[in-house]
Amino acid sequence: MIIRRATRDDVESFVANRVEFLSLLGVLEDKEDFRRLTYAYINEHIDKDDLLIYLAVDQNNIAAACMACLFQTAPVPSCLSGKAAELLNVYTLPEYRRMGLAETLIRTLLDELRNRDVEKVLLDYTDDGLPLYEKLGFTLLPYEMQLKL
Repeated sequence: MIIRRATRDDVESFVANRVEFLSLLGVLEDKEDFRRLTYAYINEHIDKDDLLIYLAVDQNNIAAACMACLFQTAPVPSCLSGKAAELLNVYTLPEYRRMGLAETLIRTLLDELRNRDVEKVLLDYTDDGLPLYEKLGFTLLPYEMQLKL
């Protein structure tokens, strides 16, 4: 098993991995549209500093993956620099679960975010992922809301 940052050569297989993950969660209304938009985004940002994707690769197959989109906001009390990231797509194929891959990937990604002086990492979680995120130091936020426009 190799843990590494994704490259342009990984875009197709990573997008397929992401679509599979979100399809299993039942949150995709239009799978093909989502695939197309995700591919365009990843393809545009894979070589830039605002996207990090880490993979666990077994014999050229993605066994697990995670990604973070980095962004800048105005300073807020919880993040004075405004440097933040959103952790997305933490997914391990069923046959590779319970091997510590997701934890290794997230720790690797968090180390890179620290190196880039990111102060705050946000995420949406599933019930299955919550214990891992808590183990890694993430905390639930009591006063957060969203409005879908």
